Amino acid sequence: MARFCLLAAAAVAALGSVSTAQEVMYGAGEGELLFGFSANYRYAHADSIGPGADETESFVANGSLSWFLQREHEVGFELSPSFIRSELGGDSLDLYAGGFYNYNWWTSPQTTIYAGPQFGVLSTDTSGSDGDTAFSWGVHAGFRYWIDPSVSIDIEPRVSFTSLDESLGGDQSVFDLLIGLSVKL
Repeated sequence: MARFCLLAAAAVAALGSVSTAQEVMYGAGEGELLFGFSANYRYAHADSIGPGADETESFVANGSLSWFLQREHEVGFELSPSFIRSELGGDSLDLYAGGFYNYNWWTSPQTTIYAGPQFGVLSTDTSGSDGDTAFSWGVHAGFRYWIDPSVSIDIEPRVSFTSLDESLGGDQSVFDLLIGLSVKL
């Protein structure tokens, strides 16, 4: 009986000294902030045929700050300045500011797929022409791979629609491919 008590005491002591591994949580959770910065290649096609209409290609910067209502639900604000030069000549400085929503699907502890709408205001100032400010809206989907519990690599294709003045190209549909990094604050 004494041997059994000693063996039981040794087993309890051994179990108590074994540390259990804690699971690492990648990405943002409820109530946390996420800062993102990306750059993209943009191709835009204007429906109108006029002196300001053209097919253009440009590179654009994008900064965002989002807040997680829950691990799946993310709301945020983004600011995106761009400088565009078209083949027809004339420079354009565009500034987009707006909000977005993402629904996040966690396919693994390090991988997130998300999708949602975005809406905001696009202000454009074209050399040799009057500027315009218009409502812009669209949809996006994306992929985040968390290389660290607080840092992810992001890829996000999106489509946006804006109704500008006819002299600036009229209705525009824009495809963006954002590639960047996000950091959990």
